[in-house]
Amino acid sequence: MIIAIDGPAGSGKSTLAMLIAEKLKIHSFNTGMIFRAIAYFLNKKGMTIHDESKIATLLDNCDIKVYFENGQQKVYIDKEDVSEYVSLPSVAHLASEFSKLNVVREQVKQIQRKFAKTYDLVVEGRDIGTEIFPDADYKFFVIADLDTRAMRRYETLKKTIQGVDLNEIKEDLKKRDYEDSHREISPLRQADDAIVIDTTNDTVKQSLDKILCFIRR
Repeated sequence: MIIAIDGPAGSGKSTLAMLIAEKLKIHSFNTGMIFRAIAYFLNKKGMTIHDESKIATLLDNCDIKVYFENGQQKVYIDKEDVSEYVSLPSVAHLASEFSKLNVVREQVKQIQRKFAKTYDLVVEGRDIGTEIFPDADYKFFVIADLDTRAMRRYETLKKTIQGVDLNEIKEDLKKRDYEDSHREISPLRQADDAIVIDTTNDTVKQSLDKILCFIRR
């Protein structure tokens, strides 16, 4: 079984994906985490989006492994655990840039489809229901207004990063929304058969209950 969850950054899709997986006793696969891990790795190697051929060579020769440890997804690249870096705003911005490259998207797609052959999954991202798993058993498109998403991201980041600025987060989300929905390759968009879940005014439990109701029905 594949449950596809798409939506913009900060909409709550990652949290919902984990809770759905917990309730249904299946794995939650965080696609954005893979993109951010690769972006961190490529930036560390001095790559930019203009180095596509070099990036292709790097990705062909690096070892990317995804594990589930105590229910948490971990990403290792060349044996380095890069999971702790993926929530940084700077890495999120890099991921939005590098994800424009087909070679990067193909790498992530291969990882996703490999897991789908072995496990029942809740997979979240931006093109899961449209490009990666167009035949998913269930498709949801999770949204929330910009102010709500910015505040959620702010509350999360301020726990680990000092000097986080709410307005900067809001502008960053606005920029990412535009870039993700206007890129040429696999843009963020709602699948025709996806169910919209607006989390703006709902608690996490209310949003979760709505999704589980559709699945169980």
